[in-house]
Amino acid sequence: MANGFLIALVIGLPWLGALIVWRTGDERPAAQHRLAVGFSLAAALAALFLLAAPGSTPALTLALGGLFGDFTFIPDGLGVLLAAIATVIGSLAVIFSTDYMRGEAGLGRYYALVLFFIGAMAGLVLSGSLLAMFFFWEITALCSYALISFNNDDPKAVAGGIKALLMTTLGGVGLLVGALVVHAYTGSYQIADLLAGAAEIPPDVLSLIAFGFLLAAAAKSAQF
Repeated sequence: MANGFLIALVIGLPWLGALIVWRTGDERPAAQHRLAVGFSLAAALAALFLLAAPGSTPALTLALGGLFGDFTFIPDGLGVLLAAIATVIGSLAVIFSTDYMRGEAGLGRYYALVLFFIGAMAGLVLSGSLLAMFFFWEITALCSYALISFNNDDPKAVAGGIKALLMTTLGGVGLLVGALVVHAYTGSYQIADLLAGAAEIPPDVLSLIAFGFLLAAAAKSAQF
């Protein structure tokens, strides 16, 4: 099975599942549980298949052109490993939720956010473009906020969600600044072009790029 098709499944299946579960309606919770589990497990299975045939070149490219360039997805060893971890653990979280969320209101919204989160995490780690990575990054930040503040009648939950959103947005700014500086010096958002042309970038500019990426990683992983 082509890696490009598998990547599309890993990212697209959870997103498709999110829409279907949400449209199913909260008056049918049993169907929502089954659909969420099914789509999350299917994405995890596709990610596990990716482990069998990693590659170092783009397997899927979305040619957006203009200022956005190409959104590429590369099944390199680290990317497919992290995609498998994200989808497998995500599917286990969904399975756990079938009991944890039993009888809770807003079940469709909850599962839609979790599935959207799983797809975005997979897209983030498989992206070969810094701008594509930023796109998926912001989706995970939005989902984090919405899930933490899911019980929006609880002031503490809302405050926690806002805190998470502010921190991840700070990290997103670091990632975006680094990506824009890379594009200014290389004419490309591709990570491969950055690695290939790093020797041509002034050391102080490389330090700025590295600091932006470090800020992003620190904020996303709650280092502060």
